[in-house]
Amino acid sequence: MTSFALEPIYGSLILAIAAVVVTTAVIFMVTPTTTDPKRRRWLIGLRMTAAAVLMLAMLRPTLVRTDSRPADAALIVAVDTSRSMTLPDGDGGDRWSSQVEAWQKLAEGLSGQDTTLSLRLLGYDASTRTLPSFGPDALSDVKPDGDQTDLQAAATAAIAAAQGQPIAGVVMMGDGNQTAPVTAGGVGRVIETLNSLGVPFWTVPIGPPRGEAMSRDVAVDALPENYQLFAGNQIEISFQLHSRGMSGTDLPVRLTWIAADGSRVETATRNVAVDQAIDVAAVVVPVTAPSPGTYQLEVSADVQDGELVVTNNVQIAFVDVREGGGRILYLFGNLDQEQSLIRRSLRRFPDLDLTYRWIPTDTVKSWPVDFRGFFEPGKFDIYVIGDLDADAIGDRQLEQLVETIGAGAGLVTLGGYQSYGPGGYATSPLADIIPVQMDASERRVVGSVNPPENQSDAPVSIRLTRNHPITDLGGGDPSQAWQQLPSLLGANLWQGPKIAPGVQVLLESERADPLLVVGQYGRGRTAALAFDSTWRWWRGGDSDAHRRFWRQLMLWLLSREESGDEIIIIQLLSRRFSSEQPPNFRAVADSPDLPMFAEIVSIKDDVIQTLDITTEASSESTESNDESAVLGTLPKLTPGIYRLRVGAKSSASPIKPAQVAFQVLDESRELAQPMADPVFLRQLADLTRDHGGGAYSADQIGELVNRILERRKQAETPVIEKLTLGDGPGTAWPLFILFATALSAEWFLRRRWGLA
Repeated sequence: MTSFALEPIYGSLILAIAAVVVTTAVIFMVTPTTTDPKRRRWLIGLRMTAAAVLMLAMLRPTLVRTDSRPADAALIVAVDTSRSMTLPDGDGGDRWSSQVEAWQKLAEGLSGQDTTLSLRLLGYDASTRTLPSFGPDALSDVKPDGDQTDLQAAATAAIAAAQGQPIAGVVMMGDGNQTAPVTAGGVGRVIETLNSLGVPFWTVPIGPPRGEAMSRDVAVDALPENYQLFAGNQIEISFQLHSRGMSGTDLPVRLTWIAADGSRVETATRNVAVDQAIDVAAVVVPVTAPSPGTYQLEVSADVQDGELVVTNNVQIAFVDVREGGGRILYLFGNLDQEQSLIRRSLRRFPDLDLTYRWIPTDTVKSWPVDFRGFFEPGKFDIYVIGDLDADAIGDRQLEQLVETIGAGAGLVTLGGYQSYGPGGYATSPLADIIPVQMDASERRVVGSVNPPENQSDAPVSIRLTRNHPITDLGGGDPSQAWQQLPSLLGANLWQGPKIAPGVQVLLESERADPLLVVGQYGRGRTAALAFDSTWRWWRGGDSDAHRRFWRQLMLWLLSREESGDEIIIIQLLSRRFSSEQPPNFRAVADSPDLPMFAEIVSIKDDVIQTLDITTEASSESTESNDESAVLGTLPKLTPGIYRLRVGAKSSASPIKPAQVAFQVLDESRELAQPMADPVFLRQLADLTRDHGGGAYSADQIGELVNRILERRKQAETPVIEKLTLGDGPGTAWPLFILFATALSAEWFLRRRWGLA
């Protein structure tokens, strides 16, 4: 619609008319009279022309045109570029081809329809990026190779992609599977934000929907990464069996030992009954450790008809089987430095498997504690009891412990306020096997604030009385080594060692009070320590002596001799990990300033890859100065099984290389979920239904195009265009030229006629 209007200066038409009248009157009044009336008319005409130009500039005549059209806005389209788009679409093709075709139809349908609508094309997987082109062929060079799908990040990026421009709508194509971790309310929270802004959200689901008949799956999960076993021992292997669409089926599960040379021996088979369509069964299978060596324990579920994903039917654990070795149970009543550093020392040795349990004194009302078979023969090889009252264990379990020691297990008791006589052991079943004489009259009430009377006061210096594998701290003179250790904070005073075969006093105080007495009971060995402050050796800088003493004590109880070989211990946080998340590793050698190397060996083809490592500075809070430690990071590797090997650079070093096996997994969560989730995408679109949002299949792109254009028409707003005389160079310059020409001509004529 077009109209005409005047927009006079100062907004007053009356003022403009008055100015015109006054100007006209002045022109007639000031124009000089001439002998020739014709000349005067020329002068008045030229002056009136100049005045008319000024009057037009003052009245500002304006041509007004009013039109309705959509405001400029952006349409954001996000396409899925993750690996799941390479899976079948349910119609004989792949999802990526279906998505590319859907985009082409959308781009062609919108092309040229609305010049005020700008397209923005995004690709999303684990991250979201803007694609450089938004034409029908924009996806021709894009590959679906993302390892995760983050719908939340894609929706957030769609809002940001508008760059401050109004959003006409957001279109999201994909299979609807959120495989990246969900944070801050997920994608639904972002769509609610779009709804609050009045922006429609349209989805185009790609891929076959979930259904019981199409999503049958069996998966082995929760198998521990590694085990350290001892040859001939029995252990329970626990894992979970996940199943979907297998109700009423017995699923065979097989456990197989895989030796270092690749040979396979099936060790157990179980049939797991499935009662529900979606089921998780906890499975426990007892197996016997094979001969010493390194193995892989493969737990596999037979592939069932209809499974689309079979890579999750198998899981592997890494197993180190050692000859001899020992499983240690450490029971203690105080959370002091002694138990902390004993555990720390023993845990450094891979052939010693430590289990510990704290029984606080404030639980005395629930004593004896039910240890659930801990004292049965074969459960543990060594029992360590530190400053724990006999009532906490109870006579029935102590009697069972006596039988276990007689059958060949080892026992070591530590000093403390609730040990030996003060702890009630003089009248307990252990009185027959502890190698020292105890006084029942010393019995102390649990929790008493008064310490036992029969205790040695600090400091207690140690004197070696007999050379023994337990007391060999290395170096030169053993007696000198013990005298140089920091003194103890106290010790229990016994009636003396028992007079029996095999009982020996290995350490004593300067007052000749026995501090360490060893003995035998049946086929087992026992040791009684009068002290519980060996932690002072560690804190005093003799951590190596602390570790060596406790290790040698454990090995003697196991009837094994310490080889004395220095070793390298590799610490790898995970033995199974994704190729995208390789962990760090740490290696510690029992030798100072030892140059080391690290390399990865592929078990499949024996290819060796050398790694970069850095030397870790020692500190009092971590390791002693008698050790070397290196750090490194595993590189990104293709899925498979490898070995990390760390050793001394010098071939003359007596330290043997150490190695640990690990598995790099193809943990693509994209490929592990073969079914699309169109229901989820439909639910997201329905959040903006009030603003026109909805879900459209790949065959309904034409309807989506019509819906977008319809929304654009509903968004039309009046647009007013004004053309005012003198506002632009097209009209201002002609007015100026006309004004200047009239005045110049008037002045020229007056000069010529002698009137100037």
